[in-house]
Amino acid sequence: MKELIQALKQSPVVYVTRDIERALGLPLDTEGYFIISNATDFAMCVQKDHPDSVLLIDEKEQLDTWELLQHPKVIEFLRNVSSPSKGEGRDEVNVLVFKPTKQIEELCKKMSWHLLNPQSTLANKAEEKISQIEWLGDLKKYLPDYQVKLCKNIDWNGERFVLQFNRSHTGSGTTLVENETILNEIKQTFPNREARIAPYIEGPLFTNNNVVTAQGDVLIGNISYQITGLEPFTDRPFATIGNDWGVVKKMLTPEQITYYKQIAQDVGKKFFDEGWRGLFGIDVVLDEKTGRLYLLEINARQAASTTYESQLQNAGRGTRDEGREITTFEAHLASLLNLNLNKYSLILIDDGAQIIQRVTKDIPTLSVNKGMEMDFSYILYNNTKPNSDLLRIQTPYTIIRKHNELNRNGRTLIDFVIAIKDGKTWNMPRGGIIFIKNSKILLLERHKFGKNFFALPGGTQEEGENIKDTAIREGVEETGLEFSLQDIEPIHIDNNGRDEYYFFSKDISGTPQLGEEESGRNTPQNSYKLVWVNLDELDEINLIPEEIKRKILQGNNGTI
Repeated sequence: MKELIQALKQSPVVYVTRDIERALGLPLDTEGYFIISNATDFAMCVQKDHPDSVLLIDEKEQLDTWELLQHPKVIEFLRNVSSPSKGEGRDEVNVLVFKPTKQIEELCKKMSWHLLNPQSTLANKAEEKISQIEWLGDLKKYLPDYQVKLCKNIDWNGERFVLQFNRSHTGSGTTLVENETILNEIKQTFPNREARIAPYIEGPLFTNNNVVTAQGDVLIGNISYQITGLEPFTDRPFATIGNDWGVVKKMLTPEQITYYKQIAQDVGKKFFDEGWRGLFGIDVVLDEKTGRLYLLEINARQAASTTYESQLQNAGRGTRDEGREITTFEAHLASLLNLNLNKYSLILIDDGAQIIQRVTKDIPTLSVNKGMEMDFSYILYNNTKPNSDLLRIQTPYTIIRKHNELNRNGRTLIDFVIAIKDGKTWNMPRGGIIFIKNSKILLLERHKFGKNFFALPGGTQEEGENIKDTAIREGVEETGLEFSLQDIEPIHIDNNGRDEYYFFSKDISGTPQLGEEESGRNTPQNSYKLVWVNLDELDEINLIPEEIKRKILQGNNGTI
């Protein structure tokens, strides 16, 4: 956007943020655009190619935005940006943050920095669950039926409902009350605390990023399916963990999409009337029973998905009308700088996704083998606080099959997370054993991350092993059986880029007994059980990978 480029040359913007990826919505060679953040491994990779436009602060612990703004190196950097030693003079420096607070606003005022973000008081009023109701006015019609009560006055009527306190973050202030016991615990802990309660709506969530322009227009952004509560990425059912832009048209009708955009338009107009400029987002739920959409959340800030959405928009820019279409991040920045966006719209995208592994009690640290080949990118975080970001994975393709269910690409990301949690190379070959005896096949019956399926005994190849050794080792460890291998070629499967080899066994003896590793991992949420399954029932069960069924029956040479 030419007007934005010219404006930044005259009036530079410095984005100060705890996590650098939030600021990566513009190319870093854009003159007049600077970033200040913490010195993480990912941030240092970014800075390497752009040392003049990125300042990283290296302290023992990561600093939040307010702490960064007080750092002596940051103060000096901002002074030099606003008063360059060479070239023409510039206007006073503009500071941009991910989400402003009263502390940040007071500090910027004290330091005579121009904070571009709209006022935090308006953001809080629109975002917080109880003040939001009054703020919406007539737009309350978009909300589900609700009540506001002190917790001690909430009665159990036999129907589950959603309880929300005024403030929450990524699901932490939202509780699904499924029984009277849960309600009584809340009443005892927070008797005099106000809460918003509403019926639980069964159905998928959607979200999008919109921009209120200085001229009063509302640029409607791309709608994404909101990935929520999926294991192993989180252990909190209401935690938002990602977005998928490619599956929306499979889940919403054109009429529903039009209605969604009307909600966004009306909320945006309300924001403009209150003096808002720049980004806001909405979260909307689809009631699967009625097909109606309800407004659930208002995000008065730059959402975490904005940067990657803008990167996806930029990736497809070559086929667009560059004179009239811009990215979401460009529109956000241009609106905050009061540029005229009358002739612009946001670039449409119809594919791509990101998913976040949050810190859970089972996944404290991750370590990625740098030699891995993959068609997705990732960002590692140094966070340890429960439910904070641990790993962000970004893909140029969809990862969702339907509501609450990953497709094959998405399941590959689970394999990736599990492998790097265990310090293993994610896409190393897998070796397994096919045990067939008396027209039955031995399988591992699994319940994992809410899914029921079967798998063949086997595991990942270790360094120094050939794949046959891997299969034999894993077969013995997981079943306790004695066996030898048939003199035929193993079944080879390309499972989303991972080579898997399954060897037919013979001379099987002993009683199957689950290995120590699997027994030690056995929990109600991640269970292992060895079972003999009749071969004539093989087609009717969920055996993973799916294509192994036919090849087993064809490859056993009639010995079953």
